[in-house]
Amino acid sequence: MSGSIRAALADTVPSEALLPESEVGGWNPGGGPPEVVVAPSSEEEVSLVLARAGQEGWRVLPAGMGRWLKGGGALKVDLVLSTVRLRGMQEYEPADLTFTAFGGTPLRELQAAFLAKGQWLPLDPPGGRGGSLGALVALGLAGPLRQGFGTPRDHVLGLTLVTGDGRILRWGGRVVKNVAGFDLTRLSVGNWRSLGIITSVSARLFPMPAEEVTLVLAAPAAEDLLATARAVALSPLPVSAIELLDPLPGEDEARAGLALRLLGSRAQVEEMETRIRGEWGRVGGSPTLGASAIRRFSGAESREFQQGLEDWEEDAALVLRMSLLPSRLETLLREARQLASLPGGFPPSGRPGPPLAAHVGAGVLRVAIGGLPEGGKPLDEWVRALQGLRERVLRNGGSLTLSVGPEKIMREVGAWGAMGAEGKIVEGLRRQFDPKGTLPPGRFAPRVP
Repeated sequence: MSGSIRAALADTVPSEALLPESEVGGWNPGGGPPEVVVAPSSEEEVSLVLARAGQEGWRVLPAGMGRWLKGGGALKVDLVLSTVRLRGMQEYEPADLTFTAFGGTPLRELQAAFLAKGQWLPLDPPGGRGGSLGALVALGLAGPLRQGFGTPRDHVLGLTLVTGDGRILRWGGRVVKNVAGFDLTRLSVGNWRSLGIITSVSARLFPMPAEEVTLVLAAPAAEDLLATARAVALSPLPVSAIELLDPLPGEDEARAGLALRLLGSRAQVEEMETRIRGEWGRVGGSPTLGASAIRRFSGAESREFQQGLEDWEEDAALVLRMSLLPSRLETLLREARQLASLPGGFPPSGRPGPPLAAHVGAGVLRVAIGGLPEGGKPLDEWVRALQGLRERVLRNGGSLTLSVGPEKIMREVGAWGAMGAEGKIVEGLRRQFDPKGTLPPGRFAPRVP
């Protein structure tokens, strides 16, 4: 079949858009190599490829630079459509703090261009330094900076989406107030490749902070830091990131840590640091905390520490994201600890459970499992445990997402789980944007129980 798809696409796009057959192997991790990888250099070429795929019945996996392809589980596809050649800045207005760039533009290139003008895009997704703008927006990925700056949905002003049947749709614009009625731009952010391929993005920027400091509090366990973490999150202090880590990276002892990222002018950062040290940072300084400010990173050291958190889940065999109301983070910690009784998966760190990282203000807990049993009854135990965990979290009004995992778990547990009453609405959206089912279902799969 690969010969027929390659030959058909050779009549649709220039030959340089087709990657050599020897280079297609790594473009669909876990789902088997695609027949063809095509990298168009224009929105029109993306449109032609998707329209042809719909006519021929080919299944297409959208991709940027290939950084986040493991997310959502393995898929069987005929071809991968990458935006890696659809890159570069289209418009940049430093005075207006806005820009428009092609979807395949690497995030690190954009940040370098903004930094030269004293600006930045305050998003820090997992592994983001190796990803593209379009993939970041399509997956809606956010890291610790969501505390102070929000998620990609809060930054995107407009985008261009090529639908599953090849239509080129442009939504939003380059100004902050540009929406009347139903916001299709926000619908497209975080669609997980289900509705189309994002080929360009307009977003807002922020001035680069003059000062940066990361303060780290440590304690024997994450639960010991919960009260302080919530107090900081609910305080009027504009702390940019509040991340609870267990264990704390780089520690000889297996301790938990609370990392507070302070950004702003020198006066703002100094005031925040003084308040934090005075109210929460001294041993015995708070009746709810037996902890001390064991580390202080500033400038480049702080940025290096924070970049390490972006790589926190690298090489994990299974990554869970659980969410509840921020006030119920202790419930999520308790649920995560129960995974420690399952076979395999945890290094002998002396911790009571798997490695954890929480976005405190958002009520999101990430769990990274380093290794898993290869199969048989031990892996079946994991399937049953995760199914039960999802049911309990859902009953409490939360959610459980499997970001990365082995094929059996992703198939039997599912990345997002079943949809409820909204399933029919979602199915209707899918038919409107991808009537022939060319693209992966992602979060928009009509899984109605």
